[in-house]
Amino acid sequence: QGGPVLVPGLCLPKALQPLLPIFLQGLMSGSADLREQAALGLGELIELTSEQTLREFVIPITGPLIRIVGDRFPWQVKSAILSTLTIIIQKGAMALKPFLPQLQTTFVKCLQDSTRTVRSSAALALGKLSALSPRIDPLVGDLLSSLQAADGGVREAILTALKGVVKHAGKNMGAAAKTHVYDLLKNLIDDDDDQVRIFSASILGIISQHIEESQLSDLLQELASSASSSSWSTRHGSVLTISAMLRHNASTVCESLNFSSVLTSLKGNLKDEKFPVRESSIKALGRFLNYQIQSDPMNTSLHVQTLSWIVSAQQDDSSEVRRRVLSAIKTAAKTNPSVIMVHASIFGPPLAECLKDGNTPVRLAAERCALHAFQLTKGNENVQAAQKYITGLDAR
Repeated sequence: QGGPVLVPGLCLPKALQPLLPIFLQGLMSGSADLREQAALGLGELIELTSEQTLREFVIPITGPLIRIVGDRFPWQVKSAILSTLTIIIQKGAMALKPFLPQLQTTFVKCLQDSTRTVRSSAALALGKLSALSPRIDPLVGDLLSSLQAADGGVREAILTALKGVVKHAGKNMGAAAKTHVYDLLKNLIDDDDDQVRIFSASILGIISQHIEESQLSDLLQELASSASSSSWSTRHGSVLTISAMLRHNASTVCESLNFSSVLTSLKGNLKDEKFPVRESSIKALGRFLNYQIQSDPMNTSLHVQTLSWIVSAQQDDSSEVRRRVLSAIKTAAKTNPSVIMVHASIFGPPLAECLKDGNTPVRLAAERCALHAFQLTKGNENVQAAQKYITGLDAR
């Protein structure tokens, strides 16, 4: 349950031998439509085959796929091939070693493609491939150089690829490469483009696990300061980065001497005039609460403070912010139900109001939140306790 679905017959030794020539013939000699279907068919075949059986077929499958993706075929063919190559990377990783340089070059080239689907598929594949590469710094250098020269959709694709590389192989990066990523992305978190801000903040959050403690401390100080900038995109980028760091490196971030000023900034940004800044602040505080209830579940006074800040935004004008508040409470309840249940008097009344919200997505989010926060599926006594705040639960 939850594992890969395999066909027993395809897991026998040499099971792919009679089938491969059919797909490879379509891939190498068919029309554009046939090549696309052949590539997708190969992907399905590989997904249903065990890793052990696949191992001896990785090279004869991968070679033709690389040759075709480099030719001038419609984007549908390239996208299908990239999708299948991604499946091979996931299932036949070690057998791909001879193709690493070719695959890397192919994926980097596809990041510049005119079609978004091809760029996205290449970015995803490159991130996964980087986990197999022993030397990651040259690839990071190439991506950063391309990033500085790119714009629009290509820049977004390069950032997606860079995020995958840092996520899967960040620990293998040299000090110079880490610093290069850190310096460049720190200048992009206040970019005018929303997607560039979001990706840059996310990558900085991931790489915060791998940078020096002094760099991390300086970054937190800068973020706390820029979170109150006059430019809304700078405030947004700063809060997004804090949120990403709390996701990927919470313990180090929360133990930093500069974290108290970061918390003050997040609290202040709950009243920001721009709703994306308010929403991102709630998301960051939700991650902080999650860290608190895992690392120090008995310190209820700390939990009360953070939870109160989050709940204070429950009456926000923006439905996005109200949904984010509910999501933060629900996530904390799923992490440690008993700790959150203790504070029902704080979140109960505003949660009851959200169940009557005029916005349907907010109402649905409130129902999911109530289910977890009050542990309604865990016995009638919880339902009885929840009825202090919410009426009509029996009917629901």
